[in-house]
This record gives sequence, C-alpha cells and structure tokens, in this order.
Amino acid sequence: MLSEEFVGDSHSGLTCYDCHEGVAGTNSKEAAHATLIADPSDGPVDQNVCASCHRNKATEFENSLHYTMQGYISTFETRSGLTAEGSGWMTAFGDHCSGCHATCGQCHISRPTSVNGGLMNEHEYLSTPNQNGQCTACHGSRINDEYKGVHPGLSPDKHYLAGMNCMDCHTGLELHGGGVTPDHRRDAFGRPACDDCHPGPAAGDDGISHHALHAQTVDCPVCHSQPYKNCYQCHVGASDGKSHGLQFPSEIDFRIGGNPIKSSDRPWDYVLLRHVPVYPEMYEAYDITLSNYSALPSWTYATPHNIRRNTPQTESCTNCHDEPGLFLTSAYLDSLIADGKAVAEEITANTSLLVDPPAAPVTSTQGGKGK
Repeated sequence: MLSEEFVGDSHSGLTCYDCHEGVAGTNSKEAAHATLIADPSDGPVDQNVCASCHRNKATEFENSLHYTMQGYISTFETRSGLTAEGSGWMTAFGDHCSGCHATCGQCHISRPTSVNGGLMNEHEYLSTPNQNGQCTACHGSRINDEYKGVHPGLSPDKHYLAGMNCMDCHTGLELHGGGVTPDHRRDAFGRPACDDCHPGPAAGDDGISHHALHAQTVDCPVCHSQPYKNCYQCHVGASDGKSHGLQFPSEIDFRIGGNPIKSSDRPWDYVLLRHVPVYPEMYEAYDITLSNYSALPSWTYATPHNIRRNTPQTESCTNCHDEPGLFLTSAYLDSLIADGKAVAEEITANTSLLVDPPAAPVTSTQGGKGK
C-alpha cells in the first residue's frame, strides 16, 4: 500500500506497477515480485524507469560523480598507465568501489544500498536529501565526524553550529553533475568555494591585515581548519583472504603543503593536504601493479569540514611560521616510511608538495584572533 506522503506528492496517480513493474493478478508474493524492479532509478538512462519521465535530469545525473565514480577511474589510469576497461581493473572496482555508486532514489527516497538501504519515510519523495539519513550515511566516518565535532578534543564546524546542512553548500547543480563528467570531484561542475559566501575575506579586501597578506598564497582552511582524518589503512582486500597493503588505522593529523592542483581558481602556494592509502602493490591481488605510482601524490588537496573562525593558527603568527609540526616536510614523510605507514615511493610522488615552514615576519608580534 502506498503511503499518504507518496500519493500526495507529484507522483500522485501512479501505481506500484508503474515504477516497480512486477506481476499483477496474483496473491503470491513470490510470483508478484518475479520481475520486480527494486530501485526504479538504477541503471542507464535507456533502462531507467525514473528516466522515462525525468529524462533530462536523469541524463545529467548519469554523468555525475555519484553515478560514474569517475574519480577512482581517473586516478587508477594515471597511476597505472592502463585503461580501466582493458586492464581487468573493473573487477577490483566492482569488488571494492562500486558499492558507493548512488542512484536518484538513494538520495531522494531511500537510504543508500551501501548502508543497507531502507526507505527514509515510506515512499515520501524528498526534494532535498536528508543529511543524516542519506548524505552522511555514505560520507560519515570523515565528513560527518569532522562537521559535527565527533573527534575528541575538536569542535564542530562553525557552519554546523549555525544550522547549515550539506545542501546549503553542495547544491543540486553539483550533485546532479550538470551533464558533465569531471575527472575528479575537485573538477565537479557547480562545486562550492569559500568566496561564494565570503568574497571579502577570500579576496583579502575586507580590512583584515592577515587576509590581505595571505589571500593569494594561503588557502582559507589552512588558517581556519582543525586537525582532520588521514588514512593509512588500505581499502582494497582480496578474496584470497591475504593481507594486501598498509595495515594501519586512520589518524587525526594536520599538514600544510604545496598545492597539487594549482590553477586560476586555486592560486594558493600553501594548502591543507590529506594522506590517501595508495601504494604500488595496491591491486596485486588482481595482477595489476601501479607502475606509474609517482605520477600522482599520495597527499591530496584537502578541504576539511571542521571550519572555525578562531583556531590555534589564528592565535599567533608563530603558531604556523617556524612550526614544522604543521607542515608536510621530508622529515615527517621519512618518519611515516620508517613506521610502515607509507612506502618509499612516496618520496618521489610528493616531492613537489614538501615544504619547510616559512619564517615568521619580523614585525609579527600578535595574532589575528577576533579580527
């Protein structure tokens, strides 16, 4: 029986069979469900039940990162020098990565299948996804915990305390993809940026001296983020039951380094970096080696969801300057390799990102707290 919420929304007038098919005229559950389509929004546009009415939106979404998971494919092809389809890598992708693939229904009606599914509120259609039930159901262990201040000793994000949810920054334009397939989520169409809401501080023309000094060289989170999660444990296991990869849990860390994706809209010399658990033998269980491992860094551009106006970095210039413990230095990378959390190849892969802490300006004797 359809819920009152579903009957009363824009889908009013549809029957179960219109979306889920199945077999009518039988009292047998097994017979009625013989041709059931559990998720009418799953599959390519030409096979998608929802797309039969929402063709344009479904075609846009078919190019989105939530649907294609293109970021995984792009990085694999760059590090391996192989094509995903021709190398057999898609088997590994199916075993370990494709579970994060989402459909229209998993953002607007049910919880994602990667967290065991289940309708959010019977068949109610949610024009805006539910942050807890859908967004952070998938993006939970990192983004949710950072945003809500779950990690011990760290505070919730300023935007969370102000009552903002994911969709206040990540709009449908970004999530649906705009009909474009980006190589990586950093290239997503309609992605948010700090200056969408804070143009003055981001441009350094809001009257705050520290913003004027750093706006073009230091990314906003460098000063306004807290420590965040970094991963050293491999995400890829194998059906043979053997251990493959780096076997360490994630850790809370904070590392400033060079900008790996510098561009006109990301001009900064210093950004926050997050470690990702990738190494040359990552797919050895599938007879694939990342022979071009060093073509990409293992420390990637990070935008932690734990923003605060005042942080230790804003308290005093010397809390960043002359403080090697905040920077991705060669000594720190050597220590990770010595501990077994990183592989020797990471030296070459991350050379362009390694920095030494810049000396504090001689005239800086006070921080910028509250300014």
